[in-house]
Amino acid sequence: MNDKLRTEEIKNVFGNKPFTSDDLYHFYQKYDPNLKKSTFRWRVFALKNDGVINTLKRGVYATKSKKDFKPTVSKKLKNLFSKVQNQFPYVDMCIWETSWLNNLMVHQAFSSSIILEVDKDAASAVFAFLQESQRNVYLNPGKHEVENYISAGQTSIIIKNLTVTSPLQEVQNIIVPSVEKIMVDLFVDDELFVTYQGAELKSIYQEFFNTYSVNQSTLKQYAHKRHIKDKLTSFLKEETSIDEDELLI
Repeated sequence: MNDKLRTEEIKNVFGNKPFTSDDLYHFYQKYDPNLKKSTFRWRVFALKNDGVINTLKRGVYATKSKKDFKPTVSKKLKNLFSKVQNQFPYVDMCIWETSWLNNLMVHQAFSSSIILEVDKDAASAVFAFLQESQRNVYLNPGKHEVENYISAGQTSIIIKNLTVTSPLQEVQNIIVPSVEKIMVDLFVDDELFVTYQGAELKSIYQEFFNTYSVNQSTLKQYAHKRHIKDKLTSFLKEETSIDEDELLI
């Protein structure tokens, strides 16, 4: 089956540029002119399953030279997630920390925040629960709170409302946001993530695209959900140095 997949030839022919399902089908037809569509679909499935290609959006692929976004989860993050999950077992939530962005930035941030997103109806209860044992806990802070109470040099716990249908993933047994969710949230919640705007945001986005597999279909869908798809698309195309051939949203 591996010979029929022609994995090395696919990598050589398509390189790092996106290609369509039709492109891949025509590639295979050079070796098998009578290739059935059903057989082709199984080959695409096998290529994905073997990690040879990944989906950028429906019907568009790229060879998988980039890695999946699987951040290192600290013990503190695990413990906090487990603490809340044990108290609120039926609440949907995800957690991450802004220190994950440090290696993607031009300048290192002076402080780090833990972002805990939970169902809107449970946010107040989770906030009250954590206040009993944690310092520097904030519930949906606005610009005033960010500027006056969330201090540089300290770790803060930010509780936010979890957007329905957010793209999430499981890493080391806890639920964290996907790379696409972080990209959109940084853009939307610019007052909360003020440290990561401007030149830093450009750098973060460029490094995400250079390093990780970004599913642009997921990115587009979530950006649409948060009402910033057109603005984000313009920003990526006009303000960053990401190769336009890579941008499909």
